[in-house]
Amino acid sequence: MLNENVVVELVRRKVVTDTFRRLPVEKKEQVYRTAIRLFGKYGYDGLPVEVICRQTGISKGSFFQYFPSKSHLLEFTVLVFDDYLTRMIEEIRRQEKAVLARDRLLYLYHAIAVNTRLFEDEQAFYLFITSAVRHAAIMLEGIDLERHFREYITEIIERGEKTGEIRGDFEIELTGYLVSSIIEGMVRRHYARHRAPSRLMGEYLISFLFDGIKA
Repeated sequence: MLNENVVVELVRRKVVTDTFRRLPVEKKEQVYRTAIRLFGKYGYDGLPVEVICRQTGISKGSFFQYFPSKSHLLEFTVLVFDDYLTRMIEEIRRQEKAVLARDRLLYLYHAIAVNTRLFEDEQAFYLFITSAVRHAAIMLEGIDLERHFREYITEIIERGEKTGEIRGDFEIELTGYLVSSIIEGMVRRHYARHRAPSRLMGEYLISFLFDGIKA
């Protein structure tokens, strides 16, 4: 469900208008879900405003009463999606009960890839916004969707170093970055349907990371 507090903040930041804020929740949710699907499928340049309007059932005049431009719609969609990822990782943290770093990393990988809570449209949008969006007209400075995973992985690595499970003669920040890069790459492959059997992926992940970096 769309977080109304995020919408209020985006009105303040002039990403969306107050007219949009006053729409029924169901209509705002429809606009968001449609934008997720269309941007993930067509990208930015390949998506005319007319198609957005037709798919959401709003007129072009109404569109520009809600959003100053198409790039503002994308920014709205990214920031609402970013809020959802924040809450998703928080829920994974609450549910994860493992002790060892290797088990915690494997649980995280399975939670965000194998047993993901993201629908296919959301996975396609994630791939688009983390890999494909490079456009001068899009002002999305400071937005890093992958930071959610990276921060949690770094926390796991730091804990593993303190307990002796992970060697401590390398810089923890660098180790966390390398482990995050591996997991993020595997998640993107999974979302892009370049999938190996999940059991083999898990075994590969643990073997590569811990047989390589364990003291």
